[in-house]
Amino acid sequence: MPVHDEERTIVVRRGAPGGFAPGTVLGHTYVVEALLARGGMGEVYRAKHIELGTEHAVKVILPSLANDPKVSHLLVEEARKLGRVRNDAIVNYEGLFRGEGDLRYLVMEFIEGESLTKILSRRRLEPDEVLRLRNRLVQGLAAAHDRGIIHRDLSPDNIILPEGDVDRAKLIDFGIAKSANPGDATVVGSSFAGKFSYASPEQVGLFGGQVDARSDIYSLGLVLAAAAIGFGKALEMGASPATVIAARQRLPDLAAVPASLRPVIEPMLQPRPEDRPASMRVVGAAIAVAMLRVSTPSGSPVDELRRQLAAATTGYQCAALDVAVSPDREVRISGHLATPQEIDRLRRDIGAISGAGPASFDVGVMGWPYCEVAAMLTPLTGQGMRDAPTLALTSKELHIGDRLTVDVRAPGFDGYLYIDYFNAEGEVLHVFPSGRDRLNLRPSRNHFVLGCPPMLTTYTLGGKPGRQLVSLVATSKPLFSDPRPEVEQARDYLANLSEAIGRAPSGKTAGAMLFFDLREPAAGAASAAACPSS
Repeated sequence: MPVHDEERTIVVRRGAPGGFAPGTVLGHTYVVEALLARGGMGEVYRAKHIELGTEHAVKVILPSLANDPKVSHLLVEEARKLGRVRNDAIVNYEGLFRGEGDLRYLVMEFIEGESLTKILSRRRLEPDEVLRLRNRLVQGLAAAHDRGIIHRDLSPDNIILPEGDVDRAKLIDFGIAKSANPGDATVVGSSFAGKFSYASPEQVGLFGGQVDARSDIYSLGLVLAAAAIGFGKALEMGASPATVIAARQRLPDLAAVPASLRPVIEPMLQPRPEDRPASMRVVGAAIAVAMLRVSTPSGSPVDELRRQLAAATTGYQCAALDVAVSPDREVRISGHLATPQEIDRLRRDIGAISGAGPASFDVGVMGWPYCEVAAMLTPLTGQGMRDAPTLALTSKELHIGDRLTVDVRAPGFDGYLYIDYFNAEGEVLHVFPSGRDRLNLRPSRNHFVLGCPPMLTTYTLGGKPGRQLVSLVATSKPLFSDPRPEVEQARDYLANLSEAIGRAPSGKTAGAMLFFDLREPAAGAASAAACPSS
C-alpha cells in the first residue's frame, strides 16, 4: 500500500453511528469487523474470535430496547430453542452472552453468501434447482420440527445460498420461532411478526389460527413458487389485510410456475391445514417421486441453450463472466472467478447442460478484492463510449520504494474523477481526491499524471510484492457528499461505492482499471518518478 512521502502513520477508526466500530471487543472474545445488517430488534455484526480466528455473526440487541422484556425474551427464546437444533441447513446458534451494562448479544455461525431474494432478483431457479432447494430446506425444517420448533417466518430473505449453491442453502433468522409445546407462550405473544407475502392462512387467523408445522409447509410452498418464477416476482397473495385473507381462502394461481413443478407445490398450498402434507417428513418422502417428474430437455434450441448458460454462470459472488454461443452451439466462456474451485464447478455445470456443443474456457482466477472491483467496474469500462477514460503506468516496472505515477485521461464528458489503489490485503487508498489534491472535477478529456506536478500529493509504493490494482470511476455528479478517510477497508468502501454508482445518472458514468505487478525493491537507490518533462 502506498504511503505519503511524509511517512505519517494513519490510524483509521470507523463505525456506524450508535453501533460498534470495527476493532471493538465483545466479552474479551469477539472482535467486531463490520456491520452486516440492522433490524427492528438489533444489529448483526461480522466478528472474529480472538483466539480461534473463526468468523461469527453476532446479533446485538439495540440499546434502546435493552430494557424491553418482550424483546429480551425474544432473544433468549431464539438462543434457547435454536441451540437445540443441529442441522447443516440451519444456521448454528452458539450462545447468548451478556456484556457491560445492558449489552446482550447472540453469537451465531457466520454464513457468507447472497440471500435467495437477491439471487431471484436477477434470475429464476430451474425446476431441478427448486427441488434441490426444497430437499435441503425440508431437511433443516424437519430437524427443527422434531424439536417442536416452528420457524413462522420463512421467506427468501431468510435463506442464504453460499456461492449461490442451492445444495448448501441455510435457514437464518428464527427470531420469531415458536415452540409447538402446549403451554409454551409464543415469543411475540398473539401478534403476527412474519412477512405477509409468505404467511400461512393460520398466521392471519384463518382456520382456527393454530400455527404448527403445516404452517411452515405452506410458507415453504410460497417460497418455492417464488423461486420457480424468479426475477423479483412471486405469487399474488394480497397487499392489504382484506386481500391477504381472501388470497388464503383458495388455492393460489400457479400458472406462472413451470408445469412440472405444480404437482409438487400445489399440495403444500392447500388453504386448510388438514389438506396439506401432515409433516415435513411427509414432504421429504415425496421428493424422489417429484424428481422423476422433472425432465431436462435434450437437443435444446440455441435460445434455450443461452438461457441455461446464463443460469449456470450466475450466482457467483465475485465474478465477471462473458458467454458466447455460435449457431452450431459451440460455447465460449471468458472472464474470471474468485477461486479455482469455482472454475471447476463452472466446468461441471456447463458440461451438464444438454445440447451444448464443444466448450472453450478462458476463465482465470482473480482473488478478492480485485474480483469485486472488476465485477463492479467492467460494465462501466468502454460501454461503447468513443472517449472512454484511461489509466496507464508511466514506467515499465514498479518496485517497492518507487513513486506511484499514473497517466490519467478523463472521459468524454465533464465530470468528477475518483481514483483508488487496492492491495491484496483488502485495503484501499483513495489517491484522488486526496491530500492536497481535493478538486476532482475535470473537463472532458482532461489529461494529467497522478503523482507528478502540478499534482501536489505523491505516494511511495510499499507493502508486499504482487498483483495491485488502480481503479478510476468518473461521474457527472459527485459520488460522495463528504470526503472519505484516506485509507479504509475495501469491504466497507466497495459496498458504499456500489450504492453510489447505482445512484449516478445513466449514461454519465464510466470506469477504467489498471492491474500491475509490484516487484521487490530494486537494487540500489529507488528509481525516479517517470514524470513528463516540462
